[in-house]
Amino acid sequence: MTIRHFRSADREAVLTLWNRCMGELFPLEAALFEQNVLKDAHFDPEAIWVAEDADGSLLAYAHAKVCKEPLGAAGMMPEQGWVSALAFEPGEAGQEAAREVLQTALEWLRAQGRRRASYGSDPAHLFPGLPSEQTTHQRILQEAGFTISQHVVVDLIRELSDYRVPEEVEENLHRLRDEYTVRPCTTDDVPALLCFLEKEFPGRWHYETVKRLETEETPQDILILAQGKEVVGFCHNFHRGSKRIGPSIYWRRLLGDQYGGLGPIGLAESTRGKGLGLALLCKGVEYVKLQGATRMAIDWTDLVDFYGRIGFRVWKRYHSATCQL
Repeated sequence: MTIRHFRSADREAVLTLWNRCMGELFPLEAALFEQNVLKDAHFDPEAIWVAEDADGSLLAYAHAKVCKEPLGAAGMMPEQGWVSALAFEPGEAGQEAAREVLQTALEWLRAQGRRRASYGSDPAHLFPGLPSEQTTHQRILQEAGFTISQHVVVDLIRELSDYRVPEEVEENLHRLRDEYTVRPCTTDDVPALLCFLEKEFPGRWHYETVKRLETEETPQDILILAQGKEVVGFCHNFHRGSKRIGPSIYWRRLLGDQYGGLGPIGLAESTRGKGLGLALLCKGVEYVKLQGATRMAIDWTDLVDFYGRIGFRVWKRYHSATCQL
């Protein structure tokens, strides 16, 4: 077995390896691999490896990451590193190769001066943590020194055929119409949106919104809650027409041809307690349905009861996995 750096010619082989390993639950597309790995601002060609056997067939793949640019107010996070993903051939040979490339990734992170590593949850992440179903991954990570938390975050899913904005939500918005409106973001709204995010959500959500605005031709798939000319809430929406593959639609092959997604979503602290968070959520789901989606997902949350109020159910579960370096 040989461990070496990933080459561009390995791309199709890595996709095939990934999908043999976990494609039934997490089908990786070339477009997502391109966006979140090869074209990510944090990509380092020295931090991605494959293990191959004597005939050149890939047995395992690992991808490590450190910040290459500030994550908004979170900055460069100089002590934090990530193992973005680990994929391997089923069977003992693949698992042994996975152990080797994982150790290679952790050694690289140590050499970068990192003091801790997380599996997933990285910038341009593929996973928010370790998927609950991946028991072999869990064993390999624990052998390498990772601690697996019992706390769970989830992705949620909903069929949209019967979805309507609840009557009480429409009535609440009607009562508040003189002060608040929910509408698609316009180009003129972008400075106010970014000002709101810098104040209320200055870390990853601000950073990820800026990245999306750099990609999309229009900001209209971000709904805003407006109070006059001020933005006091936001909601990212994704559908077939979105140029950016948002986390809620990473696994869109499982959602069907008419897929949609939502998140992140957040309100200014001053607006909370008025039912506006639920209203913004409901209008976001309505917006996604109006783009033609028949099934949609919401990613990386532990607010199961909140989203469950309008029919979302748990789809995927993830555990935090961390290692001291």
